[in-house]
Amino acid sequence: MDPAPSKKNREKIGAGTMTRSAKFIFFAFLPLIFFVWGCSSTAKTSYLLRDIDNPPRVIQDTFSARGKSDYILIDDAGYPFRLIYLCENRVYNFTEEPAKNFLLISFQPILDTPAEQGLSADDRRRIWACMERKVWEEQSRVEDLKRRVMEQRARLENELQSARLERTRLRAEIEDARKAEAEKQRRIEAEMRRIEEERQRKADEEQRRKAEEERKIKFYKAGEREREDPPPPLPPIKATETGTLLIMKETNIYEEPRMDSKIQGEGKKYDLFDVLNTRKDKRGGSWYQVVVRDRIITTKGKRSGWTPEERAFWVKNKLLAWVYPGDAAKANTAKPLKFNVEEVQYTGKRIITPDKIALYEVIYEVNMEFAERVLGWIEEKNGIRRSDKNADEMRALLKDLAYTLWPLSIQTDILRAQIKVGFTPQQVTLSWGKPDHINKTRTLVGVHEQWVYGENPFPNTYVYIENGEVKNWEFLKSGTK
Repeated sequence: MDPAPSKKNREKIGAGTMTRSAKFIFFAFLPLIFFVWGCSSTAKTSYLLRDIDNPPRVIQDTFSARGKSDYILIDDAGYPFRLIYLCENRVYNFTEEPAKNFLLISFQPILDTPAEQGLSADDRRRIWACMERKVWEEQSRVEDLKRRVMEQRARLENELQSARLERTRLRAEIEDARKAEAEKQRRIEAEMRRIEEERQRKADEEQRRKAEEERKIKFYKAGEREREDPPPPLPPIKATETGTLLIMKETNIYEEPRMDSKIQGEGKKYDLFDVLNTRKDKRGGSWYQVVVRDRIITTKGKRSGWTPEERAFWVKNKLLAWVYPGDAAKANTAKPLKFNVEEVQYTGKRIITPDKIALYEVIYEVNMEFAERVLGWIEEKNGIRRSDKNADEMRALLKDLAYTLWPLSIQTDILRAQIKVGFTPQQVTLSWGKPDHINKTRTLVGVHEQWVYGENPFPNTYVYIENGEVKNWEFLKSGTK
């Protein structure tokens, strides 16, 4: 037996010695490791709870106010409780201060906070999904609101356009009805005047016939030669002959119906005047009297009133004098006027009202204004007089003619209420108005129309139109055209 250990045995002995040394060192430092670990300031471990059976009172109150949270964190980052609402992106922190009194001390968003880092990846994705859904819902709400606003705007614009069209239509109907009524009234008045003139003419003719028969009988009985009476003079122009006068060129308006009288004004082309009177000058020319303008004349006048105090009272107290204008019986209801004492004159008359109030009569001056009409005369050749149209109707006729390109001679004939061969239906309508009835006949050579003016069955005038042109017209005996 070899007393010296072999090389292999020496290596086993050295390894065992080193293992025992390492174990000794580890167990020697083990208490120190436990001591250091026990004294370290590590944070408390958080407990993630999805539900709790009996939460504290403050948590229950928060649940009642905000709703139940997604998670409750216990002992997290120095707070005994944390409530986490994922979809609301909110964290509620609670602490104990004072003891046994849970207080809500702060709340903040979850995103980009340590509280978010403590959640699982699925919960973090859930938070972002909730945020994206909210953003999408808000965008959808904004788009839906915008769409509804645009639809409402389009509907209101359509309703506004419809209302405007309806208003235009109603105005046109009212205007047409007004014109038709005015035209009908004018025709009725013209027919009544025609009937009255015809009746008067027949009565005058009957009276002249009887007078002529009596004169002849008288001469026959006397056996004298029948003498020729001079023709009766022409009837004077009616002083009441009125109408509308349209100036056709610039002309002077005179004070008297003659050229050497004082000029009252100047008429421009297409000015319209209402004719007040008609006269003839020494040369036989006709003149029309019109209103040139109105002027305001201011004069001073005196009026009487009643004041409740004497002059001495107003002067002593340096007040304006109160004057009740008009009758003393209306002093209680009339509004008083105020004058300086020097502007009123006491007449000395004094009365006592039923209310036992003394009133003193005074006289005061006032400015009085009144309008004065300046009249003038225009020669007939300088204008066109229409007795069947007023000023508004003549203006409407001028406006209608302004949109045409007809020769000036045709426009002048229309203004004078005349028609000629070759006139179109539109020109006839502007000159004489719409007919009361139209008889239309189609032949081999074209269309023949008979326009009837006057109430059926007693028309006054016929106008014959062939293929859109006037060929002839016919006045009946009782016609006034």
